[in-house]
Amino acid sequence: MNEQDSESLDSLRESSAFDLAIRTAECMADVRVILHDYGLSEEDLLNRFPALAKVALRLPDGPDEAPPPA
Repeated sequence: MNEQDSESLDSLRESSAFDLAIRTAECMADVRVILHDYGLSEEDLLNRFPALAKVALRLPDGPDEAPPPA
């Protein structure tokens, strides 16, 4: 395996970890922390990861709030 293949694998691992973190977030506050940790904005999430943005938009704003209506 050459170095380029290794970098590609690392990128896939990182994107998989990001995907899992967003999908397992319990509220938008958690999503904002995840985005901050990855150096992304909410706009980046909407533009670059539209499927994950849909998942995030279904979450409540805070841990003690009800999710938005579907």
